[in-house]
Amino acid sequence: MIAGLARPSALRLVRTPRSLLAPGAWCVLALGFALAARWRGAVHGADHVLVDAYAPLILPLLVYTLVGAVLGTRSLAASAAPLVAFGASPARTALAIVGVALAASVIAGGLLGALLAFVAHGAGDPPAARDALASAYACALGSAAYAGWFALGATLGKRGGGRPLLLVVDWVLGLGRGVMALATPRAHLRNLLGGPSPMDWSGRSSAAALVVLTAVCVLLGARRARAQRPPS
Repeated sequence: MIAGLARPSALRLVRTPRSLLAPGAWCVLALGFALAARWRGAVHGADHVLVDAYAPLILPLLVYTLVGAVLGTRSLAASAAPLVAFGASPARTALAIVGVALAASVIAGGLLGALLAFVAHGAGDPPAARDALASAYACALGSAAYAGWFALGATLGKRGGGRPLLLVVDWVLGLGRGVMALATPRAHLRNLLGGPSPMDWSGRSSAAALVVLTAVCVLLGARRARAQRPPS
């Protein structure tokens, strides 16, 4: 049942080449940073690329564009409306749509994180294979949290225009290391990749926080989408 509800969103993503232009551009930019670090012979090339460029800038925007492509740049309720009109459960339909966005984000974000760690690997970084696996794990968790985060944003405002708002909230609050940063994907992803931790949390605590943040955003987004009527 869920697979059938997810099919239209998945087809929207893979059968609309224009929707993949923005995610593709962010992937190319990320690889450009990694290649530049490799050519410079940066001792900690992977660390610099992942912590300074990919996690704080490219990954959030990559997931932002993927979620937008899955939703057709509409609100979550509006994206679910065609199936709901045929009798599908609003909550299940919303969960299926968010599931497609989450899967696409985890695959793209995790694989790209591993590739960047490998390409930008420097003499001072951990062994390449181990670093790539650890980066894939961290970036996959971060991607999932961002997918839920932006899906929730797509239920805010009259037409689901809260995605840009939550992007800004993540940037502003996630820059710090205080208690407010604990509510953002940015701070926990940075911690997992070896950057400054929020409130001196351990990597394991930040990993758990990303899982919880993902679940809360997904469930809250589905609940809000169920209660909303898409604009006519």
